[in-house]
Amino acid sequence: RRVNCTVQDNKTGRILRIDAHQDALYRVLMKQRTCPQNALAFRALLQQEGLTLNPSMVANRGFHNPFPAGSFSFFEAVTGTFDKEKLDFGDFFFGHFTAAATNSAAGSSALVPQQAPTPNNLLLESVVWDPRKQMFNFYEIRGSGEGGTWFYRGDSLDILKDITNVHRNNNPSQLLFGEVALGGARLRCSGCHMNGGPIMKELAAPHDSWWRQERQLPLAGLLIAPELTPIMSNLVDSSRFSGWVQQGNQKLALSQLYWQERGKRTFQEQLRPLFCEQEVNLASDLLPLDGPSPMVAAPAGLFLNECLLSASLKDCLKVPAPQIPVAKQIYEQSLMNFDSLFLDTQAGGARPTDQIDGDHAFESPVKAYGDMLLVNRMIDDGLIDEEFAVDVLAVDMTRPMFSAQRCGLLGLVPNRPLTGWRKQFEKSLETSKRPGAQELLANLRDPKRSAAFHRARARSILEKVQVNATQLSFAVDGYVRLLAERRIAVFNDQISQHPQGQIFEPDFRLIFPTLQLLQKNQQEIAYGGVPGQFWLNPDNGMVELAP
Repeated sequence: RRVNCTVQDNKTGRILRIDAHQDALYRVLMKQRTCPQNALAFRALLQQEGLTLNPSMVANRGFHNPFPAGSFSFFEAVTGTFDKEKLDFGDFFFGHFTAAATNSAAGSSALVPQQAPTPNNLLLESVVWDPRKQMFNFYEIRGSGEGGTWFYRGDSLDILKDITNVHRNNNPSQLLFGEVALGGARLRCSGCHMNGGPIMKELAAPHDSWWRQERQLPLAGLLIAPELTPIMSNLVDSSRFSGWVQQGNQKLALSQLYWQERGKRTFQEQLRPLFCEQEVNLASDLLPLDGPSPMVAAPAGLFLNECLLSASLKDCLKVPAPQIPVAKQIYEQSLMNFDSLFLDTQAGGARPTDQIDGDHAFESPVKAYGDMLLVNRMIDDGLIDEEFAVDVLAVDMTRPMFSAQRCGLLGLVPNRPLTGWRKQFEKSLETSKRPGAQELLANLRDPKRSAAFHRARARSILEKVQVNATQLSFAVDGYVRLLAERRIAVFNDQISQHPQGQIFEPDFRLIFPTLQLLQKNQQEIAYGGVPGQFWLNPDNGMVELAP
């Protein structure tokens, strides 16, 4: 039978063969005489094939900001059986978007699908498991002016190749993402999905700005377009959806074919998620800021790596991290000291609200679940051991994310994990003048600096922070400043330098409030400074100018 539905290859621009891929999305499309040209048509096709759609929803401009853009995203997990093959949760996701449309005659606004076929408009994005490759494929529908064109963007292996030079690029003339021969990155997805699988930044509770049964997203009177009613009436709680994202990442980490390909990369690339960051998650207070509680809480990951507080690195993937209580009044006063404002400048200019923060206090970037999942798989395989991993994570302990010291040591790792690589690495540390080299060398060689030692030190630091947060109101100013610095660091880091997009999607998502300047000693000091300018002193648990 002639197949008329076509998918264009991202690398070559050619139409893919009918047997090019074995994922469920591609096989569904190859059965069609015409392609579904937008997300709604694609949804209908999947349901026609007997598959189940499990949608969740996130507010792109913050929990309290449905106007003026009406910007929400639907992300749907696809399950069921197709061609006698079962699709598990975590195998198949796709996303699409909304906007607000105003009916001037009726004087009302409605939430509508953002599916206009304008040229290059993103109508759908998808990540789906290919059982033959044993990794994920990435697809998009882009507007063509008249309809939608399907593109295959690449797979988990292409992402590995795209990020080869990230945190390893010492040559300014060399591309950070992709290769010169290809003219840059292979796929847009490598700017966010650096571990090759599905992502959800708000992976841990409370899943800020996502739809939850007990805290549904406010629509501020927006009517629901009929096309969206079936989706809105079947939304699943974000706590369930986050579990499916984790299942997808676990499936990729356990894939022998993917792991074999990953093992062909340099040893530095393999160890990069330990020394540096590839993805980012967000953590915050569990309760909404506008609730009745007189307290808020800061996630432990703001101050140090949460995994240093658990009994093992595997436990930290399963056990919620502790939080530091802070009086809400003191926290809000600190935000006002910094002129904090949750401000949306999209669609019609500045629209200030009376909000000084997002929906949850202390929204902070933390070490990604996906990064630590890879670290644990390397430990299971015997590539490294847990003591080595903890020794690395303990370097510059109070900069758990984007530590120039810790990440800078990745360049001393041998390119191949040959016999004796550990001694070669220690010798490189011995002679290196890089910050942090001697600290890591002492961690590796001093038997007293065991994993238990580092964990005890981490607990001690967190206890000092807790005392300060309880007894010293001015200490909270420092923690808010530290929070701001962590956020700035994400935008400044190499992982956010992909030319086609970055993890926090600054033109699309509004996650954090803006903060201004703090007057101190007749000098204006930027709230977060330059990343690395401020630090959490481990000796007293206070935020100070870095030495």
